[in-house]
Amino acid sequence: MIGVYGSYAEKIKRVYLVGADPFVISAKSLLKRVELIKKYLPNVDVVSMYARTDNMARKSDEELRCLKEAGINDLYIGVECGSNEVLKKLNKGYSADETKEQCLRLNEVGIRHCDLLMLGTGGKDRGLEVAEVTAALENEIKPAKILVNTMSAFVGTELDEKIKTGEFVPAGEKEILQEEYFFLKGLELPNTYFWAIHPLDSVGVEGILKTDKARMLVTLERAIETVDETLYKRVSRVGTL
Repeated sequence: MIGVYGSYAEKIKRVYLVGADPFVISAKSLLKRVELIKKYLPNVDVVSMYARTDNMARKSDEELRCLKEAGINDLYIGVECGSNEVLKKLNKGYSADETKEQCLRLNEVGIRHCDLLMLGTGGKDRGLEVAEVTAALENEIKPAKILVNTMSAFVGTELDEKIKTGEFVPAGEKEILQEEYFFLKGLELPNTYFWAIHPLDSVGVEGILKTDKARMLVTLERAIETVDETLYKRVSRVGTL
């Protein structure tokens, strides 16, 4: 590869393994893949990927340490929210308590994690409740990054059907923004990077919490005061992101 791409290959320092959840494969197989990457890209020092709580749980502390030493870092984890009840209703496959346990294990061996969160998971009238427990969870597990998007239901999904039958009532856009505001306000993670500029987010904010939190809160506060909820429809959407 170096012969083909020349100096460009030598400049590559990070590799992101694509796919739904590369961390599902065994530690032994992951180490082989890192070895192959470094054979062709010798200056790579970080190999990143998506990971799930249950797949972290299947790896021993020693395996996690070996993966860290090999260069695996910055795992992107679908935390979604900090409510065990909500996660169960979403059929996530694991609880917030289990995510806490596994992320603390990552912290112990020095593997950074980037937490993916989703606004609106609790539905109507539960935004502030979910914001509180999610902020508490994040404060405990101390992610390097927090990445936020907003839940939407797409045609043909189970969630879309539950909305049609009234089993799940989505939060309005104002409540979603209030959830984000109080979640952000509750974070006590000065060195964490907060990213909320996903295509599904109605208002984009991002920055380091230590220096940019106040600015982001002002932006969200203004959006809450001025949002026109008739402009947003988060059910029965079609297409791709």
